[in-house]
This record gives sequence, C-alpha cells and structure tokens, in this order.
Amino acid sequence: MSRLRIGVVGVRGIGRHHLEQLSRISRAEIAGVADLDADASRQAGEQWQAIPLPTLEAMLTAGGVDAVILATPHHLHAPMSLSALSAGVHVYVEKPIANRVSDADRMVELAAAENLVLAVGHQYRTFPANQALHDIVTSGQLGRIHRVIWQWLEARSEAYYNRDPWRCRWEQAGGGVLVNQASHDIDLLCWLCGEPAEVSAIVGNRGHRHEVEDTAIATVRFASGVVASLQYSTWEGCLNYRQISGDLGVAVLQHEQDANVTGLPDQLRLGTYPTPLPEIITDAERRVERPQPQWRDIDCGDFTIGPTLMESFVDACLDGTEPITTGASARTTIELINAILLSGLRKKVVEFPVDRQDFDELMGELIRGDLTTPTL
Repeated sequence: MSRLRIGVVGVRGIGRHHLEQLSRISRAEIAGVADLDADASRQAGEQWQAIPLPTLEAMLTAGGVDAVILATPHHLHAPMSLSALSAGVHVYVEKPIANRVSDADRMVELAAAENLVLAVGHQYRTFPANQALHDIVTSGQLGRIHRVIWQWLEARSEAYYNRDPWRCRWEQAGGGVLVNQASHDIDLLCWLCGEPAEVSAIVGNRGHRHEVEDTAIATVRFASGVVASLQYSTWEGCLNYRQISGDLGVAVLQHEQDANVTGLPDQLRLGTYPTPLPEIITDAERRVERPQPQWRDIDCGDFTIGPTLMESFVDACLDGTEPITTGASARTTIELINAILLSGLRKKVVEFPVDRQDFDELMGELIRGDLTTPTL
C-alpha cells in the first residue's frame, strides 16, 4: 500500500483542520467524509473530492477506507473507535481517547488484538517548547525529578459553551476543564513524569452555568516518586506556568497567551545548581542554605518541529511504526483525569490503577443528576 485511504468523520471544527492537513500529506488520500449535517458533508466532499456520507457506519459499509479520523463529541469517541477497529480500520481519534478509562481499555485491547493503529489527538507533544522541556527532563539535566508545579488558567465565557452545548453535560463531554482544556497539559505531564500512583483533589464549579467542573486542583504522586501540584480552571485570567524541579536544577516555562499556538515565543528558563541539592541538604556544617541556580534561557527555536500527529499516524499505518501519541499513552491521560474527578467528587484519595467500576458508577450518578458538581 503506497497511499493511505482516509475517511474523516465530523468535518466541522477540528475536522476541517484535519482535512487541510491531510491534503498536504503525499502518502494520504481523502477517500470519504461524513457528518450528520448533510450540507457540511456535501460541501467537504466537493472541496476535497471525496465521497460525502452521513455517518461512520455508512462509511464503513461502503468500504474504500483504510483508516478513519474521528472528530466528534467526546461521548462518541469510544463507540466509534470500537466500530472502526472491529471493521479492520486504523483509527485516529481526537482527545480524549474516551470519557471513561474502562472504554479506553477496550479500545487499546481491540487495536492490539487486530494489529491496528490507534492514535489520539494530543498534539502538544509536537510543540517546540514542550519538546525542549522533554529533552531537559529525559537527558538528566535536572537530575532526579522530585517536584512539579503545573497550572493552566483561562477565562472561558458562557458564549463558548453556548456554541457547543454538548460540552456542558456530563453525559456527552465527560467532564469540563479537565477533559476539554487541561487534557493536553495532563498528557504532557504523564509524558514527562510517567505513570501516576495516587491522587488527592478538589473539583468544583466556580460560577459557570454548566453541569461540569470549571476548576480542579490536585496533588498527584507518580510511581517515579515525583509529586505534582496541579491547578486548572476556566474561571481565571490566562496564565500558564510549569515548574519542574530536580536534584540538579529547575526548569520554568511560562506564557500568558494561548498555548494552542505553536508559534508562540514561549519563555523557557533552565536553572542549574552549582552543588547538587542532596549534598546541600546533608551538609552538617550549614544550618541554612539557599541554592543559587545559574539561569539561562532556552531557545525553543532550536527544537525543529518534527512530524505532525497526522503525519505520524499515516506513517504508522503504512510502515508499522508507532504514532507519536499511542492509544496506550492516551489511556494513562484519561485514567489520571478520571482519578482527579473521582477523588474530588468522592472526597477521597484515589490509588492507581483506578477502580473502573467505581468511576463508572460515579459517572452514572453525575449523568442521572444523583450527584452534582459542588460550587466552590
């Protein structure tokens, strides 16, 4: 197979962006488009010379696609992915991989059993500043990582939610700020720190009219020993900040603009200690010691942008390589999100692996209205 025949489901919003990306990939062919909005499907079909269809099911029945891209509301990610994988078709699904980790389990297991690619739209891993931060951590420049401060704060108006009412409901969105916005940051956090081990959280709604949470504050202990303090909210001004501390130094990344824009001149600073922190702490001669890091700015432009998620997905399907964001790694992200919700709404410490039945019961209560999001 020299070209991958791809169908795109959901051609408005991010789906249109995916179509534009595919049109620039020589090894990809847009073979079909599907949307419940017949006009949108027809217009996309005309623009991209692809067969317009109403649904994923119609696309799979018609055949002629080797892979699908699913750009649909969250609650459709799992059932649509399972349908496509069962039909022998590779899947690229938008984030989150699913609303529940129990569904993500089934998706990952089926993809592995059928030897199919399952990729997820966590594109923040491809951003230069994040690649630079990953290089600093994995190359050992900070030594053993022990502490992380990570916040994503932004004000989202009611107009944002009025445009897409499904984002307001537990049944369809599966969550608020954690799933809609911070899932990208949580994916990066797991990419840098590994598997989570324990979570304690506060979750609530500070004033939006929707059902789901607009604020989440959590402490996460990772299996590696890293402890992270997280703050996410759509009820704040825009300030995105990350501090990663280790035995040999600290890295700080801060920006006050939209982190979604890859071209932002993110400020990333690296401070290294002249003496490793453990030696300072164990020095019996000094009662008080303030480490004086030597600071330097990291030029994120030095980190060349590699393949996009879409290019990575096409290559994985055709060459048998691994996509940038695998289903298995995205499952870890949604498991941490589920754990934060479970901890904050049940008011308890949650250990990993997350009890799938426990979280599914929680989601059932939220959907039925037996449990409501507390006001903070």
